[in-house]
Amino acid sequence: MIRSEHSIVQYDFQRMVVRPDRLHRSTDADYLPAAKQMLRIYRDGIGSARQALHGRIESCLNRLSGCPPRRIAAFCKLLDDQSEYHSDRKAVLQLRRQVFDFAADRHPIVEHREGIFDNEIQQVRSELAAALGRPWPEIEADLFRDVLELQRLEKFDSSLTPAQLLAAYNVAQTQAALYRATRVRIDASEDFKTIIRHAKLAGLMHRIDLVSSAKHPRYRFIFDGPQTVLRQSTRYGIRFAALAAKLLALKGWHLTAEVLGPRKQRFRMDLSPADGLTSTLNAPDAFDSSLEAEVDAAWQKAPIEGWIWQRESQLLVRGQSVMTPDFSLYNQQRNLLVYVEVIGFWTPEYLEEKSRRLKEFATLLPTGSRPVETPRWLLIVAKQQEADLQQRFADLQLPIIGFDKKTKPKSWIDAIDG
Repeated sequence: MIRSEHSIVQYDFQRMVVRPDRLHRSTDADYLPAAKQMLRIYRDGIGSARQALHGRIESCLNRLSGCPPRRIAAFCKLLDDQSEYHSDRKAVLQLRRQVFDFAADRHPIVEHREGIFDNEIQQVRSELAAALGRPWPEIEADLFRDVLELQRLEKFDSSLTPAQLLAAYNVAQTQAALYRATRVRIDASEDFKTIIRHAKLAGLMHRIDLVSSAKHPRYRFIFDGPQTVLRQSTRYGIRFAALAAKLLALKGWHLTAEVLGPRKQRFRMDLSPADGLTSTLNAPDAFDSSLEAEVDAAWQKAPIEGWIWQRESQLLVRGQSVMTPDFSLYNQQRNLLVYVEVIGFWTPEYLEEKSRRLKEFATLLPTGSRPVETPRWLLIVAKQQEADLQQRFADLQLPIIGFDKKTKPKSWIDAIDG
Protein backbone atom coordinates (compact mmCIF):
# COMPACT_ATOMS: atom_id res chain seq x y z
CA MET A 1 0.00 0.00 0.00
CA ILE A 2 1.05 3.60 -0.51
CA ARG A 3 1.45 6.06 2.36
CA SER A 4 -1.03 8.77 3.29
CA GLU A 5 1.28 11.48 1.89
CA HIS A 6 0.85 9.87 -1.55
CA SER A 7 -2.94 10.00 -1.38
CA ILE A 8 -4.82 12.11 -3.96
CA VAL A 9 -8.53 12.61 -3.37
CA GLN A 10 -11.23 14.93 -4.59
CA TYR A 11 -13.80 16.19 -2.07
CA ASP A 12 -17.25 17.03 -3.39
CA PHE A 13 -18.63 19.48 -0.83
CA GLN A 14 -22.10 19.55 -2.41
CA ARG A 15 -22.70 15.81 -2.31
CA MET A 16 -20.26 15.26 0.56
CA VAL A 17 -18.53 12.39 -1.23
CA VAL A 18 -14.85 11.63 -1.66
CA ARG A 19 -13.35 10.33 -4.90
CA PRO A 20 -9.87 8.77 -4.93
CA ASP A 21 -7.52 9.52 -7.80
CA ARG A 22 -7.99 7.01 -10.60
CA LEU A 23 -6.40 6.55 -14.02
CA HIS A 24 -8.72 5.65 -16.91
CA ARG A 25 -7.84 4.06 -20.24
CA SER A 26 -9.79 6.66 -22.20
CA THR A 27 -8.57 9.87 -20.55
CA ASP A 28 -5.14 8.71 -19.33
CA ALA A 29 -3.96 6.64 -22.28
CA ASP A 30 -0.46 8.16 -22.07
CA TYR A 31 0.14 6.36 -18.78
CA LEU A 32 0.30 2.93 -20.44
CA PRO A 33 3.53 3.63 -22.39
CA ALA A 34 4.80 5.50 -19.32
CA ALA A 35 4.16 2.39 -17.23
CA LYS A 36 6.18 0.32 -19.72
CA GLN A 37 9.06 2.75 -19.35
CA MET A 38 8.83 2.77 -15.54
CA LEU A 39 9.01 -1.03 -15.45
CA ARG A 40 11.99 -0.94 -17.82
CA ILE A 41 13.74 1.54 -15.53
CA TYR A 42 13.51 -0.85 -12.61
CA ARG A 43 14.29 -4.00 -14.60
CA ASP A 44 17.41 -2.38 -16.05
CA GLY A 45 18.26 -0.66 -12.76
CA ILE A 46 19.74 -3.57 -10.80
CA GLY A 47 22.60 -2.10 -8.77
CA SER A 48 21.23 1.46 -8.92
CA ALA A 49 20.50 3.46 -5.78
CA ARG A 50 16.90 3.97 -4.78
CA GLN A 51 17.15 7.77 -5.17
CA ALA A 52 18.55 7.37 -8.68
CA LEU A 53 15.65 5.11 -9.68
CA HIS A 54 13.15 7.57 -8.22
CA GLY A 55 14.80 10.36 -10.19
CA ARG A 56 14.37 8.41 -13.43
CA ILE A 57 10.71 7.72 -12.62
CA GLU A 58 10.19 11.42 -11.94
CA SER A 59 11.76 12.33 -15.30
CA CYS A 60 9.53 9.78 -17.03
CA LEU A 61 6.26 11.04 -15.50
CA ASN A 62 7.14 14.74 -15.71
CA ARG A 63 6.78 14.39 -19.48
CA LEU A 64 3.06 13.74 -18.98
CA SER A 65 0.81 16.76 -18.75
CA GLY A 66 -0.57 17.47 -15.28
CA CYS A 67 1.09 14.61 -13.41
CA PRO A 68 1.19 15.74 -9.74
CA PRO A 69 4.19 15.01 -7.48
CA ARG A 70 2.07 12.76 -5.23
CA ARG A 71 1.25 10.52 -8.17
CA ILE A 72 4.95 10.23 -8.99
CA ALA A 73 5.75 9.36 -5.37
CA ALA A 74 2.95 6.78 -5.32
CA PHE A 75 4.33 5.00 -8.39
CA CYS A 76 7.81 4.98 -6.82
CA LYS A 77 6.36 3.37 -3.69
CA LEU A 78 4.47 0.74 -5.70
CA LEU A 79 7.58 -0.13 -7.71
CA ASP A 80 9.65 -0.31 -4.53
CA ASP A 81 7.08 -2.72 -3.08
CA GLN A 82 7.93 -5.10 -5.94
CA SER A 83 11.65 -4.71 -5.33
CA GLU A 84 14.35 -5.98 -3.02
CA TYR A 85 17.14 -3.60 -1.96
CA HIS A 86 20.49 -4.50 -0.47
CA SER A 87 20.62 -3.35 3.14
CA ASP A 88 23.32 -5.07 5.20
CA ARG A 89 23.28 -2.58 8.06
CA LYS A 90 25.75 -4.57 10.17
CA ALA A 91 28.35 -4.60 7.40
CA VAL A 92 27.88 -0.88 6.74
CA LEU A 93 28.31 -0.03 10.43
CA GLN A 94 31.48 -2.10 10.55
CA LEU A 95 32.86 -0.39 7.44
CA ARG A 96 32.09 3.07 8.86
CA ARG A 97 33.82 2.20 12.11
CA GLN A 98 36.91 1.02 10.20
CA VAL A 99 37.03 4.19 8.10
CA PHE A 100 36.50 6.56 11.03
CA ASP A 101 39.03 4.75 13.24
CA PHE A 102 41.58 4.84 10.41
CA ALA A 103 40.97 8.56 9.84
CA ALA A 104 41.03 9.40 13.56
CA ASP A 105 44.65 8.23 13.86
CA ARG A 106 45.61 10.69 11.07
CA HIS A 107 43.62 13.69 12.22
CA PRO A 108 43.71 16.43 11.08
CA ILE A 109 43.37 15.52 7.41
CA VAL A 110 43.82 18.36 4.92
CA GLU A 111 43.35 18.92 1.23
CA HIS A 112 47.00 19.98 0.75
CA ARG A 113 50.05 19.66 2.98
CA GLU A 114 50.85 22.80 4.91
CA GLY A 115 53.40 23.02 7.68
CA ILE A 116 52.88 20.32 10.26
CA PHE A 117 49.61 19.22 8.62
CA ASP A 118 50.90 16.59 6.25
CA ASN A 119 48.05 14.05 6.10
CA GLU A 120 46.60 14.78 2.66
CA ILE A 121 43.10 13.40 2.06
CA GLN A 122 44.02 11.63 -1.18
CA GLN A 123 47.01 9.95 0.44
CA VAL A 124 44.90 8.84 3.42
CA ARG A 125 42.26 7.43 1.06
CA SER A 126 44.91 5.48 -0.84
CA GLU A 127 46.33 4.06 2.38
CA LEU A 128 42.84 3.12 3.60
CA ALA A 129 42.02 1.43 0.28
CA ALA A 130 45.23 -0.58 0.52
CA ALA A 131 44.46 -1.55 4.13
CA LEU A 132 40.95 -2.74 3.29
CA GLY A 133 41.88 -4.26 -0.05
CA ARG A 134 39.18 -2.26 -1.89
CA PRO A 135 39.31 0.81 -4.17
CA TRP A 136 38.26 4.07 -2.51
CA PRO A 137 35.26 4.78 -4.85
CA GLU A 138 33.79 1.42 -3.83
CA ILE A 139 34.38 2.15 -0.13
CA GLU A 140 32.82 5.60 -0.48
CA ALA A 141 29.76 4.17 -2.27
CA ASP A 142 29.22 1.62 0.53
CA LEU A 143 29.90 3.99 3.41
CA PHE A 144 26.26 5.10 3.88
CA ARG A 145 24.42 2.36 2.03
CA ASP A 146 22.14 1.79 5.02
CA VAL A 147 20.52 5.15 4.27
CA LEU A 148 17.20 4.35 2.56
CA GLU A 149 17.78 6.54 -0.49
CA LEU A 150 21.23 5.05 -1.09
CA GLN A 151 20.23 1.39 -0.92
CA ARG A 152 20.88 -0.41 -4.19
CA LEU A 153 18.33 -2.46 -6.12
CA GLU A 154 19.05 -6.19 -5.95
CA LYS A 155 15.90 -7.75 -7.41
CA PHE A 156 12.70 -6.65 -9.16
CA ASP A 157 9.55 -8.62 -10.00
CA SER A 158 9.88 -8.90 -13.77
CA SER A 159 6.44 -10.51 -14.16
CA LEU A 160 4.59 -7.23 -13.46
CA THR A 161 2.88 -5.85 -16.57
CA PRO A 162 2.13 -2.19 -17.37
CA ALA A 163 -1.61 -2.81 -17.03
CA GLN A 164 -1.08 -4.43 -13.63
CA LEU A 165 1.02 -1.48 -12.45
CA LEU A 166 -1.72 0.98 -13.41
CA ALA A 167 -4.37 -1.24 -11.81
CA ALA A 168 -2.28 -1.41 -8.62
CA TYR A 169 -2.11 2.39 -8.59
CA ASN A 170 -5.91 2.71 -8.76
CA VAL A 171 -6.35 0.18 -5.96
CA ALA A 172 -3.66 1.83 -3.82
CA GLN A 173 -5.25 5.28 -4.13
CA THR A 174 -8.63 3.81 -3.18
CA GLN A 175 -7.07 2.15 -0.14
CA ALA A 176 -5.30 5.38 0.85
CA ALA A 177 -8.64 7.23 0.81
CA LEU A 178 -9.83 4.77 3.46
CA TYR A 179 -6.99 5.62 5.85
CA ARG A 180 -9.24 8.37 7.25
CA ALA A 181 -12.34 6.18 7.38
CA THR A 182 -13.97 5.76 10.78
CA ARG A 183 -16.76 3.39 9.78
CA VAL A 184 -17.36 0.98 6.92
CA ARG A 185 -20.58 -0.69 5.84
CA ILE A 186 -20.60 -3.63 3.43
CA ASP A 187 -23.80 -4.97 1.87
CA ALA A 188 -23.17 -8.43 0.45
CA SER A 189 -25.12 -11.19 -1.23
CA GLU A 190 -22.22 -13.65 -1.66
CA ASP A 191 -18.95 -14.78 -0.06
CA PHE A 192 -20.08 -14.01 3.50
CA LYS A 193 -17.62 -16.41 5.08
CA THR A 194 -14.68 -14.84 3.22
CA ILE A 195 -15.70 -11.33 4.28
CA ILE A 196 -15.89 -12.38 7.92
CA ARG A 197 -12.55 -14.21 7.69
CA HIS A 198 -10.74 -11.17 6.31
CA ALA A 199 -12.43 -8.83 8.78
CA LYS A 200 -11.25 -10.99 11.67
CA LEU A 201 -7.72 -11.10 10.24
CA ALA A 202 -7.81 -7.29 10.07
CA GLY A 203 -8.90 -7.12 13.71
CA LEU A 204 -12.14 -5.26 12.98
CA MET A 205 -15.20 -5.23 15.21
CA HIS A 206 -18.42 -5.98 13.37
CA ARG A 207 -22.17 -6.05 13.54
CA ILE A 208 -24.17 -8.16 11.10
CA ASP A 209 -27.80 -7.74 10.05
CA LEU A 210 -29.96 -9.63 7.58
CA VAL A 211 -31.49 -7.02 5.26
CA SER A 212 -33.51 -9.31 2.98
CA SER A 213 -35.43 -12.57 3.16
CA ALA A 214 -34.05 -15.98 4.06
CA LYS A 215 -34.91 -17.08 0.52
CA HIS A 216 -32.51 -14.56 -1.03
CA PRO A 217 -30.32 -13.48 1.91
CA ARG A 218 -28.34 -10.27 1.79
CA TYR A 219 -26.32 -9.21 4.81
CA ARG A 220 -25.08 -5.87 6.07
CA PHE A 221 -21.72 -5.80 7.83
CA ILE A 222 -20.84 -2.78 9.96
CA PHE A 223 -17.13 -2.48 10.74
CA ASP A 224 -15.55 0.04 13.04
CA GLY A 225 -12.98 0.29 15.80
CA PRO A 226 -13.74 0.38 19.52
CA GLN A 227 -12.55 3.98 19.81
CA THR A 228 -14.82 5.41 17.11
CA VAL A 229 -17.82 5.39 19.43
CA LEU A 230 -15.94 7.65 21.82
CA ARG A 231 -14.03 10.00 19.54
CA GLN A 232 -13.03 10.54 15.95
CA SER A 233 -10.11 8.27 15.16
CA THR A 234 -8.20 7.22 12.04
CA ARG A 235 -6.42 4.39 13.80
CA TYR A 236 -8.34 1.69 11.96
CA GLY A 237 -8.05 3.18 8.48
CA ILE A 238 -5.24 0.87 7.40
CA ARG A 239 -7.32 -2.13 8.49
CA PHE A 240 -10.26 -0.87 6.43
CA ALA A 241 -7.89 -0.43 3.48
CA ALA A 242 -6.60 -4.00 3.83
CA LEU A 243 -10.16 -5.34 3.95
CA ALA A 244 -11.15 -3.36 0.83
CA ALA A 245 -8.31 -4.95 -1.15
CA LYS A 246 -9.59 -8.42 -0.23
CA LEU A 247 -13.13 -7.53 -1.35
CA LEU A 248 -11.96 -6.92 -4.91
CA ALA A 249 -11.62 -10.67 -5.48
CA LEU A 250 -15.22 -11.29 -4.36
CA LYS A 251 -18.67 -10.82 -5.90
CA GLY A 252 -21.97 -9.28 -4.91
CA TRP A 253 -20.89 -6.53 -2.49
CA HIS A 254 -21.09 -2.76 -2.02
CA LEU A 255 -18.91 -0.82 0.40
CA THR A 256 -19.86 2.55 1.90
CA ALA A 257 -17.27 4.28 4.07
CA GLU A 258 -17.52 7.30 6.34
CA VAL A 259 -14.35 9.30 5.75
CA LEU A 260 -13.03 12.32 7.64
CA GLY A 261 -12.27 15.19 5.29
CA PRO A 262 -11.10 18.80 5.74
CA ARG A 263 -12.05 20.29 9.10
CA LYS A 264 -13.07 16.77 10.16
CA GLN A 265 -16.19 16.92 8.04
CA ARG A 266 -17.72 13.53 7.26
CA PHE A 267 -17.71 12.41 3.64
CA ARG A 268 -18.98 9.24 2.00
CA MET A 269 -17.00 6.93 -0.25
CA ASP A 270 -18.64 4.15 -2.27
CA LEU A 271 -16.92 1.12 -3.76
CA SER A 272 -18.25 -1.97 -5.54
CA PRO A 273 -17.25 -4.40 -8.32
CA ALA A 274 -18.81 -1.90 -10.76
CA ASP A 275 -15.77 0.36 -10.19
CA GLY A 276 -13.70 -2.12 -12.19
CA LEU A 277 -10.79 -2.34 -9.76
CA THR A 278 -8.85 -5.60 -9.92
CA SER A 279 -7.23 -7.58 -7.16
CA THR A 280 -3.94 -9.46 -7.18
CA LEU A 281 -5.65 -12.10 -5.01
CA ASN A 282 -7.39 -15.14 -6.43
CA ALA A 283 -11.13 -15.55 -6.01
CA PRO A 284 -11.98 -17.91 -3.14
CA ASP A 285 -12.33 -21.58 -3.98
CA ALA A 286 -15.85 -22.67 -4.84
CA PHE A 287 -15.77 -25.36 -2.13
CA ASP A 288 -13.75 -26.00 1.00
CA SER A 289 -13.36 -29.73 0.30
CA SER A 290 -13.95 -32.35 -2.38
CA LEU A 291 -16.77 -33.80 -0.28
CA GLU A 292 -18.57 -30.44 -0.33
CA ALA A 293 -18.24 -30.36 -4.12
CA GLU A 294 -19.64 -33.87 -4.41
CA VAL A 295 -22.58 -33.10 -2.13
CA ASP A 296 -23.42 -30.00 -4.16
CA ALA A 297 -23.14 -31.94 -7.42
CA ALA A 298 -25.52 -34.59 -6.06
CA TRP A 299 -28.16 -31.96 -5.30
CA GLN A 300 -27.74 -30.22 -8.66
CA LYS A 301 -28.24 -33.57 -10.38
CA ALA A 302 -31.43 -34.47 -8.49
CA PRO A 303 -32.96 -31.40 -6.76
CA ILE A 304 -36.10 -31.82 -4.65
CA GLU A 305 -39.10 -29.79 -5.75
CA GLY A 306 -40.12 -27.09 -3.29
CA TRP A 307 -36.67 -26.79 -1.74
CA ILE A 308 -34.10 -24.06 -2.41
CA TRP A 309 -30.45 -25.17 -2.06
CA GLN A 310 -27.81 -22.50 -1.46
CA ARG A 311 -24.16 -22.54 -0.44
CA GLU A 312 -22.99 -20.49 2.56
CA SER A 313 -26.03 -18.24 2.29
CA GLN A 314 -26.75 -17.89 6.02
CA LEU A 315 -24.80 -16.35 8.87
CA LEU A 316 -25.23 -17.26 12.51
CA VAL A 317 -23.95 -14.64 14.93
CA ARG A 318 -23.45 -14.72 18.67
CA GLY A 319 -21.53 -11.70 19.88
CA GLN A 320 -18.31 -11.60 17.88
CA SER A 321 -18.54 -15.34 17.11
CA VAL A 322 -19.84 -16.20 13.64
CA MET A 323 -20.67 -19.47 11.89
CA THR A 324 -21.58 -19.99 8.26
CA PRO A 325 -23.22 -23.37 7.58
CA ASP A 326 -21.86 -24.98 4.41
CA PHE A 327 -25.30 -25.10 2.76
CA SER A 328 -28.88 -24.16 3.52
CA LEU A 329 -32.19 -25.71 2.43
CA TYR A 330 -35.28 -23.55 2.47
CA ASN A 331 -38.88 -24.63 1.90
CA GLN A 332 -41.08 -21.57 1.46
CA GLN A 333 -44.38 -23.46 1.66
CA ARG A 334 -43.44 -24.97 5.01
CA ASN A 335 -41.50 -21.87 6.10
CA LEU A 336 -38.70 -24.26 7.06
CA LEU A 337 -34.99 -23.49 7.04
CA VAL A 338 -32.39 -26.26 7.34
CA TYR A 339 -28.66 -25.77 7.86
CA VAL A 340 -26.50 -28.40 6.19
CA GLU A 341 -22.98 -28.93 7.52
CA VAL A 342 -20.59 -31.18 5.55
CA ILE A 343 -17.85 -32.93 7.55
CA GLY A 344 -15.14 -34.43 5.38
CA PHE A 345 -11.53 -35.22 6.26
CA TRP A 346 -11.09 -34.62 9.97
CA THR A 347 -8.74 -34.73 12.93
CA PRO A 348 -9.74 -35.13 16.61
CA GLU A 349 -9.07 -31.42 17.16
CA TYR A 350 -11.25 -30.48 14.19
CA LEU A 351 -14.12 -32.64 15.43
CA GLU A 352 -13.87 -31.21 18.93
CA GLU A 353 -14.07 -27.66 17.56
CA LYS A 354 -16.92 -28.60 15.20
CA SER A 355 -18.88 -30.15 18.08
CA ARG A 356 -18.36 -27.05 20.22
CA ARG A 357 -19.57 -24.71 17.48
CA LEU A 358 -22.60 -26.85 16.69
CA LYS A 359 -23.60 -26.83 20.36
CA GLU A 360 -23.23 -23.05 20.39
CA PHE A 361 -25.26 -22.37 17.25
CA ALA A 362 -27.67 -25.31 16.85
CA THR A 363 -30.60 -23.39 18.37
CA LEU A 364 -29.74 -19.95 16.99
CA LEU A 365 -31.90 -18.20 14.42
CA PRO A 366 -30.20 -16.56 11.42
CA THR A 367 -29.22 -12.95 12.05
CA GLY A 368 -32.21 -10.61 11.72
CA SER A 369 -34.38 -13.40 10.35
CA ARG A 370 -38.11 -13.20 9.90
CA PRO A 371 -40.19 -15.57 12.01
CA VAL A 372 -39.65 -19.12 10.78
CA GLU A 373 -39.98 -22.52 12.31
CA THR A 374 -36.91 -23.18 14.45
CA PRO A 375 -34.14 -23.97 11.94
CA ARG A 376 -33.13 -27.59 11.75
CA TRP A 377 -29.74 -29.09 11.10
CA LEU A 378 -28.44 -31.88 8.91
CA LEU A 379 -24.91 -33.26 9.09
CA ILE A 380 -23.55 -34.95 5.96
CA VAL A 381 -20.41 -37.04 6.44
CA ALA A 382 -18.34 -39.39 4.33
CA LYS A 383 -19.97 -42.85 4.24
CA GLN A 384 -16.92 -44.63 5.61
CA GLN A 385 -16.89 -42.30 8.64
CA GLU A 386 -20.60 -42.42 9.40
CA ALA A 387 -20.46 -44.92 12.29
CA ASP A 388 -17.64 -43.07 14.06
CA LEU A 389 -19.28 -39.68 13.68
CA GLN A 390 -22.71 -40.94 14.72
CA GLN A 391 -21.09 -41.82 18.02
CA ARG A 392 -19.00 -38.65 18.22
CA PHE A 393 -22.01 -36.30 17.72
CA ALA A 394 -24.65 -38.40 19.49
CA ASP A 395 -25.17 -35.78 22.23
CA LEU A 396 -26.11 -33.16 19.61
CA GLN A 397 -29.18 -35.18 18.59
CA LEU A 398 -28.89 -34.01 14.97
CA PRO A 399 -29.66 -36.18 11.91
CA ILE A 400 -26.50 -37.51 10.26
CA ILE A 401 -26.35 -38.86 6.70
CA GLY A 402 -23.49 -40.96 5.36
CA PHE A 403 -22.68 -39.77 1.82
CA ASP A 404 -21.22 -41.48 -1.20
CA LYS A 405 -21.82 -41.01 -4.92
CA LYS A 406 -24.90 -43.23 -4.76
CA THR A 407 -26.61 -41.11 -2.09
CA LYS A 408 -29.74 -39.28 -3.30
CA PRO A 409 -30.89 -35.87 -1.95
CA LYS A 410 -34.31 -37.42 -1.24
CA SER A 411 -32.72 -39.23 1.70
CA TRP A 412 -31.58 -35.90 3.14
CA ILE A 413 -35.15 -34.59 3.23
CA ASP A 414 -36.33 -37.86 4.78
CA ALA A 415 -33.68 -37.50 7.50
CA ILE A 416 -34.79 -33.93 8.21
CA ASP A 417 -38.43 -34.95 8.57
CA GLY A 418 -37.55 -38.11 10.48
